[in-house]
Amino acid sequence: MKVSIITPAHNEEDVIKHCILSVKNLEVPRGLSIEHVVVADRCTDKTVEICKKMGVRVIIKKWRGNAVDPVTEAVNLGIKESNGQLIGKIDADIILPKNWLKEMLKHLDERTVSVSSQVFTRTGKWWLDFLMRVRDINYRIAPLGEEPRGAARLINRRLLDKIGGFDPKWQSWDTCLDQKIRELNYKSKLVKNIVALEYRPSFTIQRIIRKQIEQGKARKRMEISFLRTLAHSIFRFRPFVLIGYLLE
Repeated sequence: MKVSIITPAHNEEDVIKHCILSVKNLEVPRGLSIEHVVVADRCTDKTVEICKKMGVRVIIKKWRGNAVDPVTEAVNLGIKESNGQLIGKIDADIILPKNWLKEMLKHLDERTVSVSSQVFTRTGKWWLDFLMRVRDINYRIAPLGEEPRGAARLINRRLLDKIGGFDPKWQSWDTCLDQKIRELNYKSKLVKNIVALEYRPSFTIQRIIRKQIEQGKARKRMEISFLRTLAHSIFRFRPFVLIGYLLE
């Protein structure tokens, strides 16, 4: 069996090396092989050069300009150009623990077709890392169960074939994927005891605000109710999600 790990990358020269090394260092169960494919999306820095130097296959993605989310479009291209029975979607700023793959595989079965690990974000800026820790604690308070995250996820290709891959119109592809999974009577699971690190030194307050606004617009397009979005914005301390929802 093969696992195809797809990493979309847009100017990730500061972090991509750590991601590649963590994939190379994964403990791989007997009978399993890994291919790592980086989809370079409009890269103008040294991302492609670093990947090739480290022996990772690189696909150059041409900008089409008609997708709501170019990341989703890049992941679809990576899936199309790979042939693993399992698809790992790993962001370029993710550092996986060595036992990530072994632990994820334990939770996949006929009903559970997608599993993701916990993801903690760190930036190297003490004040912003403090806010990230507060956010991590806040997300553990989930009476209805914690939602899976999209930055480090393992998915059965059979499911993706059934739903036709990721829709480039999805802004929040992981939330949309989980909705599709529920509609098909399958399960998506968050594995809480495995933590991947999202190392993002370029993170700024401005980027966080912009991302929240984009996610708010996505919630509106997915027809998530205003009251649910309002509760999410208040309870999760993400006020700009509501602003994005209203703008959309």
